[in-house]
Amino acid sequence: MKPNRTYLFVPGTEERKTEKALASSADALILDLEDAVAISEKPRARDMVRERLRSVSPERQVFVRVNDMETGMTAEDLRAVCVGGIAGIILPKVEGAETIRSVSKMIDNLERAEGLPAGRIVLNAIIETGRGIAHAVSIAEAGGRLNALMFGAGDYTADIGIPTANVGPHILHGKIATVIASRAGGLAPPIDTVFFDVTDAEGLAADCAEAKALGYFGKAVIHPNQIETTNAAFTPDEAELAGARRIVDSFREAEARGLGAVTVDGKLVDYAMVKTAEKTLERAR
Repeated sequence: MKPNRTYLFVPGTEERKTEKALASSADALILDLEDAVAISEKPRARDMVRERLRSVSPERQVFVRVNDMETGMTAEDLRAVCVGGIAGIILPKVEGAETIRSVSKMIDNLERAEGLPAGRIVLNAIIETGRGIAHAVSIAEAGGRLNALMFGAGDYTADIGIPTANVGPHILHGKIATVIASRAGGLAPPIDTVFFDVTDAEGLAADCAEAKALGYFGKAVIHPNQIETTNAAFTPDEAELAGARRIVDSFREAEARGLGAVTVDGKLVDYAMVKTAEKTLERAR
């Protein structure tokens, strides 16, 4: 699956918003069956999302956030949406490895029942509680069809009993723990939490810059006006690309002369720095 810079959340019951989201420049969509849908509307939301998935373009990456396992609604959500057209499942409030394995098996069975290729539907897990952060590494190493971790600041702050925020030491710790766990589990790069103030473009840009510096390659967004800023932030710019090319080219020339390190733009460059530069070029491609 290609790396996505933006994952746009859309309520599963909002047909008009879904149409706009599909036409937007967001790299991926998340049709939501969880927080954005009232309990009384869950059955209708499942039906609407299922029909939408059956008609979505194969060029579009569309995920569905189901309800967490504690609600007792996860299995029913999965039965409704594991159909052709879906790219993956977003599983919220994951707190242990067994949840990943259990949901992966459910999806295995549903893929077979639908006649879908095995392993087609990926699973992304949201780490958004204190227990989830404490067990993040074991979650990341759970196996199954787990593709990536997401960090969710809203439920995380509620769980630990502090005001909802995008900044602060607890948020920073949660973000870093999610990045480290992702690497420990050999997963795709993690996806950053939403930025809550949809009117604060400067704050969003700063939040994206911090996330990128921490090792996130993409972010969830909650409004179309956040897409452009987020896409730009996670797209390597010309200066980054030029610097990465100089590092790779200079090092390869030095390597051909039998050297294992070289100075580029006044900085020592060795194999680790070259690996980072190559990742930047690959991400841009």
